[in-house]
This record gives sequence, structure tokens and C-alpha cells, in this order.
Amino acid sequence: MHSHEVIIPVLAIVGFFSTVITFIYMRYRSKHQQRMALIDTGKTADIFVEKNLDQKSNALKTGMLLTGAGVGLLIAMILEEYTRLDGEILIPFGLVGGGLGLIFFYNRIKSSGYNELD
Repeated sequence: MHSHEVIIPVLAIVGFFSTVITFIYMRYRSKHQQRMALIDTGKTADIFVEKNLDQKSNALKTGMLLTGAGVGLLIAMILEEYTRLDGEILIPFGLVGGGLGLIFFYNRIKSSGYNELD
């Protein structure tokens, strides 16, 4: 085995983990700095508290996400069967379908007057 055949995967793994660790560190560091700035100005850090939906809304969100992804995959499989398209359309159609499901969820929650999204 040549040295470059070994060093490339090692560099890829080290680079990946160092990127993840750096991202996590920067995220928490910036959040800490923002909290300290809010405390210095006399404001509360309530903007960092995540608003959770109730269990019904979480179930609806998960259901709409998975249903949208399933419909997207079904459409992609039908298009793949009856056209010359290959399997590369499956993942994009699944992601677009899941995204549409989340958009429909947001519109449904917003129209029902659920105040926790604001």
C-alpha cells in the first residue's frame, strides 16, 4: 500500500471530526456571548428557551413529514417506471415531499391559532 492511499482516508476522518467539534464549540460560544450581552443590558435570556409543541402537534408534524416524503417517493417511483429517468430522482422527490409536508403542517398550525409558533 502506498502512503497516499492510507493518508487520504485518515485526513478525511480527522477533518470531518474536527469540523464537527469546531461547529459545536462556535455555536455554544456565540450563544454564551449573546446571553452575556443580554445580561449586560439588563434583558432576560428568554429568547433562548425553546418552545415545545404538545404531543398532538408533534404527532401531526411527524405524520405530515413522513406522509409527504412517502408521496414524494411514490411519485418518483411512478416517474421512474414510465419515463427514462433513473433512480437519482428518488431522494430529491422524497425530500421535497417531506418539505411540503412540513409547510402544510406550519400552515395548519398557524391557521388554527396556535400561538407557540410566534
